[in-house]
Amino acid sequence: MSSQLDAIFSWGIAVIGLAAVAAAARQVISATFHDEEKLELLTSVSYDKRQQLERKYGYWAVKTAIGICPHDDIRCIEREAKRLYESRVLRR
Repeated sequence: MSSQLDAIFSWGIAVIGLAAVAAAARQVISATFHDEEKLELLTSVSYDKRQQLERKYGYWAVKTAIGICPHDDIRCIEREAKRLYESRVLRR
C-alpha cells in the first residue's frame, strides 16, 4: 500500500510541476507575441499621432518614450522621443 501512495504522490508532484511550467510558459509567450491592438489600447497616443512620431523620430525612440512618460502626456512623449532620437544620431 505504501508503494502505491508513493507512486500517486510522485505523479501528483509531477503534474503540479508540469502545470506550473505551462503557466509560466504561457506568460512568457503572451508577453513575447503581444497583440499590437491591445498595446494600442494601453497607450494614450492615438494611432495617427504615433505613426507621425515614428516617421519623425523612429519606432524605437517613440516606443521607449511611451514607456517612460506618464499616461496621457503627449508633450512628454514627443519631447522624450526627440531627445532619444537626437542622442542616438549624435552617437554615430
